[in-house]
This record gives sequence, structure tokens and C-alpha cells, in this order.
Amino acid sequence: MRSTLVAATLAAALTAPAWAQTPEAPGAPTAPAATKKASLAVMPFTFSTETLRQQGDEVKMALRQFETSTLTNKFVTALVNTRKFDVVERQRVQTLLDEFQLDQGGLMDPARAARAGKMIGADYFLMGEISVFTVNVVWRPIPNTSKLTRTITAQIIVDMRIVDTRTSRIVAADKGEARQEERTMHDAQVQTIFAPDLIDSLQRQLCDALTIQTIDGVYPVKIIGFSGGVVSLNRGQGGGLDVGQLLEVFALGEEMIDPDTGESLGSEEVKIGALRVTEVLPRFSKAVPLDGSAVFPNGAICRKVAAAPQGAPQPQPPRGPRW
Repeated sequence: MRSTLVAATLAAALTAPAWAQTPEAPGAPTAPAATKKASLAVMPFTFSTETLRQQGDEVKMALRQFETSTLTNKFVTALVNTRKFDVVERQRVQTLLDEFQLDQGGLMDPARAARAGKMIGADYFLMGEISVFTVNVVWRPIPNTSKLTRTITAQIIVDMRIVDTRTSRIVAADKGEARQEERTMHDAQVQTIFAPDLIDSLQRQLCDALTIQTIDGVYPVKIIGFSGGVVSLNRGQGGGLDVGQLLEVFALGEEMIDPDTGESLGSEEVKIGALRVTEVLPRFSKAVPLDGSAVFPNGAICRKVAAAPQGAPQPQPPRGPRW
């Protein structure tokens, strides 16, 4: 009897809806108490085959200084710091990969990734592949001097997929992008050695973008109030929303249950309208419907439109010149 009760409790925790695990903002409807944080297993980041074929001397030099294990560790740390997830220890993930001789390519199939995630007790399985890694070095003479400026521009793009291990559904398939510049002055052209802080800044900017996308995939933006034609959303400052951001709104349909196992396969999402963010406050945001006559229920899911006016990653200002 005791084991049956424990099993039932665990099953309920694993199938709890994402909104039940999200901290409530002011004005949010009362929701059942959260049973557990969503648990995530993060695969080590890898370079795509095409990226590794890039032949530029600057790219080759940067690749020798760029450690994917360091990038993975920083991403895991960023996820832990959100306090929204229980992140599976990297050693457990590596042990799984070693024991079953799995690699990134072998886990691209959602069903296989779901099985691997379940084996280590993860609700979600994250995979990241570096699809673009470019470095450009430009030397320019400084007028009326014998000196030169060197500008290094580095860009990285990661394709990330998040698989829900309970339903084998891909809940997010996004690109994370980061770009950094560094300008320095020299007496003559020298071999390019990339400063550790340039690589570190590039990795951290990328991790910040991927962390927001992970939160969006696991805990979508939701409506917590609708009054006077203004919609309140459960994301505030630092939550990945910008003024002008476009959001599509979806209502959850009937839950789908596997007739053989009784397992929840998720719910169909039905688009019911669109919003534009007008204000981002410390703990929640405000938006207005694009269709003034639309009415949105509390708990409706909001997903970002890809072509957001202000949502794209922006280049960082050059750190220099250093003279």
C-alpha cells in the first residue's frame, strides 16, 4: 500500500502542469501548491561538423581556446541560478552517455532523448549544438601615427532543443546567439591571441540568451489578469520580455491520455489571439490585445513571435580601445 501511494504521488508530480510550478505574480489566480521544480538534464555542447570545417586562421585559433565543457558548465550554472529548475549533475549525464555509448547525434530523435532523460530522472532533456562560430580580425592604421588598431569580432549561434521526457514532445527548438567585439592598439601586426575575457563574455552572453529560452520552453509566459483592455503577464524585468514584443496567445484544449498506459500526452494548444507588450515592471508585465475586442482567460499561454521588434540579440559595444 505504501509503495503504491509513493508511486502515485511521484506520477502526479511528474505530470503537474508547468503553471503550477511557476511563482505567482501579484494578481495571479490561486493555483495548487507546487510539488517539485522541473528537473533538467543538459547534454554537453558540441560543434556541428560544418562548424569544425571552417578554415580561417582566426577561427582555428579561437577554436583552440574555446572549450565546450566550459560553456556547458556556465549554462548549467545559469540555469541553477534561476531557482526554477533542479539540474541533473553533469557526472550523471556523462555516465549515461558512456554506459550506453550515446552521443549528441544519437539523441536528436525525441523518443530516444525522452528515454535517456527518464533513465536519469529528468523531466526535460536539453541538447545544444554550435552551428555558427565566426571570428573576424581587422587591422587599421591610426592616422598620423605609426600604430594600428585591431578589432576582433566574434559571433556564436547555438541550436537548442528541449524534449519533455514524459511526452517525447519537443517543447522548444530555438537559436541562441551572442556577439562580442574587442578593440586594441598595437605598434605592429602580431599573431592574434584571444583574450580570455572576450571568450568568457561571449559564452556568458550566450548562456543568458539560452536560459531565457529554456524558461520560455518549460514555463511559458502566462496571462494572470485581464482588466480594462490591459493584460497582465507573469514575467517581469529580467524575464525575457521587451516593450513592443509580440506574443501569440493559446488556450489549452482537452488533455490527451494514452489509453494503454494512462500517461498524459499533453494538451492541444489553440491560438486565440495576439498581444503586444507595453510595459515591463519588476515582477510582471502589461500588454494590450492586437484585436481590441479580444478577451483572454487567466492561465492562457503566450509564446513569443520570432520577428519581435526588440527581442533579437544586440551586439555588445567594443571593450576598448586599450591605450
